[in-house]
Amino acid sequence: MDRNREQPALPEDPRDAALAWFVRLKSGDAGPADRRALTHWLAQDPAHRREYDRLAGMWGDLDRVPDPRKDRRTVTTRRSFLVFGAAGGAAACAAALGGAVVLSGWPGDVKTGIGERRTMALADGSVITLDAASTLSIDFTAEERRVRLTEGRAHFVAAPNPDRPFVVTCANGHISTVDASFVVHRCPDSIVVAVEAGTASLTAGTASPLPISAGQSQSYGPDGPSPLLNQGVAVESAWRQGRLVFQGQPLDAVIADLNRYHPDRIMLWDRPLAGMRFDGSVDISRPDAALNAILRMLPLRTLRPFPGLVIIRSA
Repeated sequence: MDRNREQPALPEDPRDAALAWFVRLKSGDAGPADRRALTHWLAQDPAHRREYDRLAGMWGDLDRVPDPRKDRRTVTTRRSFLVFGAAGGAAACAAALGGAVVLSGWPGDVKTGIGERRTMALADGSVITLDAASTLSIDFTAEERRVRLTEGRAHFVAAPNPDRPFVVTCANGHISTVDASFVVHRCPDSIVVAVEAGTASLTAGTASPLPISAGQSQSYGPDGPSPLLNQGVAVESAWRQGRLVFQGQPLDAVIADLNRYHPDRIMLWDRPLAGMRFDGSVDISRPDAALNAILRMLPLRTLRPFPGLVIIRSA
């Protein structure tokens, strides 16, 4: 008789999804319904079968199973230059920041690895601090200073220039300012903007631009912006002081943040877990202790089927 239980939520990445299926089938408690669902999943895409077979070939020697986390080595592609002469102010700022990289504003991608934060002083005098496991690209022109955040979170300090706006694009929105300092955080289901100083303007989807003042935060998603919040700036800025702070965030967003610092890949196994809410503050210099703190406050347990993977399940 099939066991009546909900099938696990699968990651979009075929490699991660294959890993989730493989662990369940090898866990010893998989039923006929699980096997039928796996057969259906394998038939949907040749990439599914390829990734599952790859894992099956490794099972005979667990010592050879690689860390399932992505290779997050720091990469700066295309052009990044140390700037002298007219950009001396930026270079001096970089020195004050303790070895920050100075970028000329030429197009390029900048990535940080797991647990790595990186500060960059740009040639115009602006400063960007990139959170762990985050990615952005820089594309400055004579008309505007544009940065695109494609993954993770970053803190921006825009050097004042009323004739050349500083614009950060993320998903279906963009934030424009001439002199603000602010955080942009790409969460699983939304983007959060928190302004520390100055004023910024948010344009999301087809909505009209919205001003965001110092001390205010705003989130937006595919349907446009949510109501303006007079709170949240401290929460979105805490990572720069070595902590992750959560105020009623869903568990999938909490784990997404923690995954940027934890040496292992953390995955949610049961579908309903994603919507569980968590309040608390954790030390990101001790990622495993941070995970344990979250687990103590929620009815959860972990499985560690092999090195490099942590699966969170209902207790």
